[in-house]
Amino acid sequence: MITMGGLALALTGCSSEKPSPTPSANEGTTVDLYTHCGIRYLQVGADWFERVGGPLANEGNPPAGWNNPSQPGRVTVADDLATFTDDAGHKESFKKLDKPPSSATNCA
Repeated sequence: MITMGGLALALTGCSSEKPSPTPSANEGTTVDLYTHCGIRYLQVGADWFERVGGPLANEGNPPAGWNNPSQPGRVTVADDLATFTDDAGHKESFKKLDKPPSSATNCA
């Protein structure tokens, strides 16, 4: 212990100061979500995901406010759940499939 001007300071071999957390650079992977026939499937690398809650469509097209044929955005994957977000405020969840869908891009 060192005394300086009436103040006692304890010195230790390790600093109790923790480094500042590094800002997270993981804001998701950039993707173009296929929306032409509605929002149903999402492919991330070799993995396929299906929208939680079923297809999101308006008479075979994406709902109002979505681009057609695709919507640029970001996707984050945690375990078997992928979450798509974009600058327009959309947020959709997708559950991982065991195998690719047989009709991922087919629509009437």
